[in-house]
Amino acid sequence: MLNYPYELLDFGRHEKLECIGGVVVRRETPSAPGGKASGVDWGQAELRGREVGDKYRWDGVAPADWRFDVGDFQLQLKPTPSGQVGVFPEQSVNWHWINQCPVDLTGLKAINLFGYTGATTLSLASRGAQVVHVDAAKSVVSWARANAQSSELADSPIRWIVEDALTFVKRELKRGNKYDIIVADPPSFGRGPNGERWKLQRDLFHLIESLSELSRGRCKMVLLSCHTPGVGHLQLRREVENQFKFDSGVGSSFALELHTPKKKSLPSGNCFRWVVD
Repeated sequence: MLNYPYELLDFGRHEKLECIGGVVVRRETPSAPGGKASGVDWGQAELRGREVGDKYRWDGVAPADWRFDVGDFQLQLKPTPSGQVGVFPEQSVNWHWINQCPVDLTGLKAINLFGYTGATTLSLASRGAQVVHVDAAKSVVSWARANAQSSELADSPIRWIVEDALTFVKRELKRGNKYDIIVADPPSFGRGPNGERWKLQRDLFHLIESLSELSRGRCKMVLLSCHTPGVGHLQLRREVENQFKFDSGVGSSFALELHTPKKKSLPSGNCFRWVVD
């Protein structure tokens, strides 16, 4: 059974207070509106992250062996200069979806673009899929490989690619390669290893169009999420369905959210997913 070691304790005034893998973290979050709840001790944070000038600063010391243990896999965590720690807990609903998917994923070819530290890649690998993990940052691909090692999935058929996502997809199309499973979690902005520039509101349509070609005739699963203001889950669904032209299957779109014990909901992106029935 999956167990996610995460709790959103509170948020407000552009900060959030979380318990991540047993460590209480306080960090700046532009999407955290409103005021803070009464009765929540924000001073309990063991790590605090915030912007100071043009740099991100962490106060406190993270554990030497800080892990996010999901059950089927585990992620090694650490504070980074970007304000991240190595996991996006709002994606846990999608790891659970993959884990519970009734379709046999054994041997299916999957591509995971903007794969970050590998949580979704490891979710797919634990179900037997052959995964191509793509991210433009060499450091996070190395991090993802370390997560596979610590999760005893290092021998799974995973290819680790440091490349700009669109560039890699275009090369795969030229090579005639096809995929059964399409996964992408693109950022609002990004840079490839050779200076390529990614802007979601400019490039999203082209990405979806290219991914539909990459899976033409054999698509079994699609999982697309993003965290860009102004791009809602209904738009994601419309764009994907217009390009993929599914004949059957089950699709759904929804807002990604995190919830506090006091039932406050923190918007954390949008998602569309589809699976063959």
